[in-house]
Amino acid sequence: IGELFNYYKFSFLKIKFIMTGIRILLASIRKADIEFNLINDNDKIVIGISGGKDSMALLYALNLYKKFSKANFELYPCMIDLGFPNFNPKEIKDYVNKLGYELKILDEKQVFTILKIQREKQNLPYLPCSICSRMKKAIINKYAEKINANKVTFAHHKDDAIETLFLNEIYGGRFATFAPKMFLTNDQLTFIRPFIFVREKDILKTIKEEQIPVFKSTCPNDKQTKREDIKNLLLAIYKQYPSSEDNFLKMLLNKEHLDLFFLHEEHKIEGTKYFYKLVLSKTDTITYQLFTKKKLTEDDLTNALFLVYDQEKLVGTCAIKKIEERKFEIVNHKFKNQKCFLLFVNDIKKELYSRFNPCYLNDEFLKNNKN
Repeated sequence: IGELFNYYKFSFLKIKFIMTGIRILLASIRKADIEFNLINDNDKIVIGISGGKDSMALLYALNLYKKFSKANFELYPCMIDLGFPNFNPKEIKDYVNKLGYELKILDEKQVFTILKIQREKQNLPYLPCSICSRMKKAIINKYAEKINANKVTFAHHKDDAIETLFLNEIYGGRFATFAPKMFLTNDQLTFIRPFIFVREKDILKTIKEEQIPVFKSTCPNDKQTKREDIKNLLLAIYKQYPSSEDNFLKMLLNKEHLDLFFLHEEHKIEGTKYFYKLVLSKTDTITYQLFTKKKLTEDDLTNALFLVYDQEKLVGTCAIKKIEERKFEIVNHKFKNQKCFLLFVNDIKKELYSRFNPCYLNDEFLKNNKN
C-alpha cells in the first residue's frame, strides 16, 4: 500500500510539475471570474495592449477563455500612441491580427509633451507615472464609450496588487490596493482585472511556452520607477521568507481575520459620557460592526449608520443623507433622550465641518422636534 501511495503521489507531483503556463493562466482567470463576477454574456470588453508580456499574455489567454467560457463576450484590443520615441506598433498589430482581432491605435501623442511639462513643473527626475496612468485610463475609457463597450480590462496581476499595497503603505499611509472589479460611475463602465490571481512567473512561463511575442517598452521611465524598487524589495523578501509570496495575497482576501485600528474606533463626545460608532452596514448593525476609516467620505456618510452609546448601552441611532453637493441632513433618528441627541448633532457638525468645510447640515427640524 505504501509503495502504491508513493507511486500515485509521484505521478500527481509530476503532472503538477508539467502543467503548462496557459493552463495555469486559464484556471486563474476562471477562479477570478467566479469569485468576482468579471465576465458576463454580451460583454464588450476593451483590452489595453502595451506590447509587454502582461498585456500580450492577457489577450492570448482571454481569446482562449472565450472558447470554453459559458459567457458569450467580445474583445476589442487597443493601444495608445503616447508620443514616446521609437513607437512602432507594426509587429504588435500583425500578431493581434493573427489572433483574429484588429488592433486600434489611439493617437494621443500629446501625452508625452504634457508629462515632460509636469516633470519640469514638479522638478522630478523622471516623468510622473501617476499622471500618465490616469491619462491612459481616461483615453481607453473614452474609446470604450465611443464603441459602446461596457467593460475595460488591463493585465494587472497578483504581483502588481502586492506591489501597489506596499507602495500605498510606504508612500500613502494606506492599507489598500487596486480592486479586481470596479464600476466607474462617471464613465458608466466596469473595470476588470482577470489576472488578479495570476503570478508574474506564470505569465513568463506562458510567454515562453506559447511563443507569444513581447515588445520592449518605449517608456523613458522603464525600470526606473518606485514600483521597480518595490518589486526588487519583494523579491528579496520572497527569497528569505518563501511563505510570504502566497500569504500576501491571502492577506488581501482574509476578511475573517481583518483586525485594524479603525475597526475598534469609538468617537468620544468630549465632556460627556456618550460616544458613537460608525457602521457601514444598515443590516444587523449591532453584530456586524464594520467601521469606516478615520477620514470620512461623502459616500460613507450617505451609506452609514451611527450608533450612539451611553457607556456600553445603546441609546440612539441615526443616518446622514446627502441632499446635494456638500449638503446633508439627519434621517431615521431614534434616541432615548433629547439631550443625547443634541450632543450628538453638535459633535457630528464639528466632524463634518472639519472634513468637508464648507458644508451644510440641515438641523432645522430640531427646533420643532422635542421628542
